Amino acid sequence: MLIQAGGSPLRITAPKQRTVLAMLLARAGYVVPIRTLVTEVWDEHPPRSAVANLRTYLMQLRRVLPLSEDPAVERLVTSDAGYLLRVEPAEFDLFQFEALSARGRQALTRRDLVTAQDAYTRALALWRGGVAEDAPLGPTLREVVTRLTDQYLSAVEEYTEIQLALGSPTTAATRLRELIGRYPLRERLHGQLMVALYRCGDVAGALDVFGMARRVLAEELGLDPGPELRRLHQAVLRRDADLMAPGRPPTGGDAVIGGAAVPMGAAVPGGTTVPPGDAVTGGAAAPVGVAVSGGAAVTAHAGDGPPRPRQLPREPALFVGRPAELAGMLAVLCGEPAPGAGPPVLALHGPGGVGKSTLALRAAYAAAGHYADGQLYVDLQGASPGLPPLRPIEVFGRFLRALGVPHGEVPAAPGEAAARYQSLLAGRRVLVVLDNAVDAAQVGPLLPAGGGCAALVTSRTALTTMDAVPIALDVFDEADSVRMLTLLAGQDRVAAEAGAAADVARWCGYHPLALRIAGARLAGRPDWPLVRFAERLRDQRRRLDELRAADLGIRSCFEVSYAALTGGAGRATAAAAHAFRLFGVLDVPEISVELAAALLDADPKAAEDALDELAEVRLVEPAGDGRFRMHDLLRLFAAELAVVHDPPDERVRAVRRALDWYLDLCHQVNDLLQPHLRSGDGHRPSRRDTGVALRDPAEAVRRFETEMPCLIAAAAQAATGEPAVACFVTDLMPLIRALATKCGHWREFETVARLAIEVARRHGDRPGEAAALTMLGLVEWRTGRSDVARDCLRRALELRRDLGDREAEGMALHNLGWLSTRSGDLDDALGHIIAGLRLLEAHGSSRVGMVRHNLGEVLLRLGRFTEAADCLQRCLALRRSDGDSFGEGITLAALGRAYCLLDRRDEALATLGEALRHCRETGNREDEWEVLLSRSEIWLRRGDPASAAADLARVLELTARTGELYGQAAAARQLARARAALGDPAAAAEEARRAAELFASPAMRPDPVLERLLTAPL
Repeated sequence: MLIQAGGSPLRITAPKQRTVLAMLLARAGYVVPIRTLVTEVWDEHPPRSAVANLRTYLMQLRRVLPLSEDPAVERLVTSDAGYLLRVEPAEFDLFQFEALSARGRQALTRRDLVTAQDAYTRALALWRGGVAEDAPLGPTLREVVTRLTDQYLSAVEEYTEIQLALGSPTTAATRLRELIGRYPLRERLHGQLMVALYRCGDVAGALDVFGMARRVLAEELGLDPGPELRRLHQAVLRRDADLMAPGRPPTGGDAVIGGAAVPMGAAVPGGTTVPPGDAVTGGAAAPVGVAVSGGAAVTAHAGDGPPRPRQLPREPALFVGRPAELAGMLAVLCGEPAPGAGPPVLALHGPGGVGKSTLALRAAYAAAGHYADGQLYVDLQGASPGLPPLRPIEVFGRFLRALGVPHGEVPAAPGEAAARYQSLLAGRRVLVVLDNAVDAAQVGPLLPAGGGCAALVTSRTALTTMDAVPIALDVFDEADSVRMLTLLAGQDRVAAEAGAAADVARWCGYHPLALRIAGARLAGRPDWPLVRFAERLRDQRRRLDELRAADLGIRSCFEVSYAALTGGAGRATAAAAHAFRLFGVLDVPEISVELAAALLDADPKAAEDALDELAEVRLVEPAGDGRFRMHDLLRLFAAELAVVHDPPDERVRAVRRALDWYLDLCHQVNDLLQPHLRSGDGHRPSRRDTGVALRDPAEAVRRFETEMPCLIAAAAQAATGEPAVACFVTDLMPLIRALATKCGHWREFETVARLAIEVARRHGDRPGEAAALTMLGLVEWRTGRSDVARDCLRRALELRRDLGDREAEGMALHNLGWLSTRSGDLDDALGHIIAGLRLLEAHGSSRVGMVRHNLGEVLLRLGRFTEAADCLQRCLALRRSDGDSFGEGITLAALGRAYCLLDRRDEALATLGEALRHCRETGNREDEWEVLLSRSEIWLRRGDPASAAADLARVLELTARTGELYGQAAAARQLARARAALGDPAAAAEEARRAAELFASPAMRPDPVLERLLTAPL
């Protein structure tokens, strides 16, 4: 193996370390379980310290391997399941070889021999020797080497066929002699050399090659040459003229030996049968994600029982026409892919409302059985007026969570999220439906790369720059239009008025969306003769030409449907019409029954009745779980109607009620996720019952995830409104912060913070601008932009001072001190935090406890332990008086460290025990391992190494799960002391060595307080 960084080779000399690296490279992009690595390195007899040794090898690799191009993306990722090595295609010769080989095979299918020769020449030039020759091989790597050698020989053989086809037998013969010396049992090579020599005029040489092959096969395997080689021998003896003509090269449908094609399904040299649909690699079928060796296929998985998402919306109940398009789509989705081809991508395009999404969902449901690992679906909002199109990073978050990535582990960086997404799809059969795309740039990153997957894309414009099968949709013909009306209005009714039905279809311009609305109205008014409705359409002749291409014509169709709704009798129908209009003034992708009740200022039963009535006439669509979708064009139409029929103040009040409902729901979710927060300071109890029953934190997270797209859309709408509406953005911001911290929605938090800054500046709200700058500073720090974060916080401080808000100025000073603490500038941190604390205490702020805690942490870092303990004791009293269990656990942990540093052992032990209880009750894993690490020092000082070892085992478990490097290193160092005290010097030496390796890592960031505590003299 050769690893280079910046053109310079990197040395990895330890054999076992090279084995670990080879295994990670062999499964690059997949999680390799720890047990697999242990088996690979030590086979069936690992030592007791195998896992610990393995962690050491991995830490050494982490130190040696070059960083990723994106600093935010980890090269070697640790997870509960094992370890994953991230390698970009351009960084790994194997990936380049496979890509070039695939390009060569694709060129061969087109009979483009020049392009194929170039691709194979470049692919083979990447091979500089045998696979992993300098690494000890375990059982899995031996299979990998066999498979990769097969791929190499397959490429050589295909390249040789191209040389023979292009009339270069002399060059081919020279290369073949050298290869046969290394691979004497490869019959296809013998056959190709026979053809090459024959074409050079060396008939005797060709016959000698056959004789040599027969002897080698008999001596090594006890076998005679295969039938193809024997037929070739007879052809040479007959001096068959066909042998002189360049043979056709392999095309992925046949295997070729010396110009003779072997059909798929037949046995090729080596005894392997080539099944249809697999890539032929030198006699071994190698589908993507499967390692082939000795006839056994092993599919790589990233864990046991991965989730199988089923995200498709409800299958369309009404589907008419499109038989040719649907058949073609299913042929692509369900058929056998061409060898070497990537995942199939179908791109449906056409005017708005022609049924792209309906056809896509119909095909997706029909093909779902071929994609057993799940179906992913997202509306990309490219056809949603008032809603920004979704960015790929937002979609990655949804898809990764659906694929089983925990909320807090969703990568914030687009490149890392894309890599995680593709890694999870690799080797699986998943159908991805991307609805309402804007352009190819939005879709490209979301397309699966794994060969077993497929994608369906819908868009208004043709995505001509995307490598996809385009499917253009237009309006129906007359027969399908009448068929749609029949399904909606009833067969007997349409048959009785066939001429009128044809007129209705014609006046609708055969446009599917217009027909659907017209049919729904007819279904809702069974007393209407069809001829009457046809006459209504006739009265608006000018709109008929517009229906086919323009939104204005579509809008006119909506007006007909709405007129039928408002023309009905009864309060229920009038309420539904009113609801329809108000739904249009709220630009969110989905509406729940509970939100509808708030929007309409009605009880949930009345809101549900209105939604059901609108659903019956297809003015809204059920989206599952009591939620409804309104088509983008219908929403525009409804909003226009509201402007005409509903006074401005009523529309504003309706929107404000809906926005307040969103805020109350966020408060409700926060109450479950973070019950330790008090009701003040941006977190208050709900002012109104949301009607949503949330029983536990998990259910709260699910509801929040469901509403997140609506929250962002509502914030974007509110940001452009009057102050009474725009203040929603500022109110939402602290709630999104709390939930972003818990669930990893940092991008959404950033969106809201930036919107809040825009709103504040537009309306001259300087306090709001300061608050938004503070929130944006948190995001900037969280995403690694510390300088930008500091600038945001300084601007916020300037605004607070200009406003004369002393309490807010105190918090702004604290925020800068907090950032300085994280940056290691302790003097600056101390000055800012003390100044902020004085202001907060002078104004009786409820945030004094939090700020006093952070002051105690800075004092600990400065070595002022007695002052720190006094400060933290006062903070603890505040936390307890506020009933803040979460904060109490954090402060107890810091106070326990202070007692340790003061060598007040009994107090330290009691305090740390209490801290541990609070951390576990509130799920605070970060402070839990720090408490246990601190307590291990007390156990050691008291002469109880067994208790110390038990605590340290838990520390290693927690820090390995989170990838906390310092925690692992410090725990190993402590464990070395415990093992020595327990009389196990060998184990102690091993732990000490591992600790030294970990501490030597360039990524090491020691905690200065813990280091001082753990390394203090006994």
